[in-house]
Amino acid sequence: MSEEKTGAFISGFFWGAIAGFVIGILYAPRPGIETREILKEKTKELGEKTKDFVEETKARGRDLLTGKGVEIQEESEEK
Repeated sequence: MSEEKTGAFISGFFWGAIAGFVIGILYAPRPGIETREILKEKTKELGEKTKDFVEETKARGRDLLTGKGVEIQEESEEK
């Protein structure tokens, strides 16, 4: 599979998983307060996983570009 198709697959899988999770939680037979607590916890977990995913993707991108002889300078590191 090409890198473009792989990226599209990963993105589609990620968003599909999120949609499935939200629909599953909303239709679960639980009281509203309990459901909101679960949503709050899962949202926090999802935020952490998303942050990890972004960091991993940035690292892979740096590795790919560095492997091709391109140097990446991040502005945030300079400041």
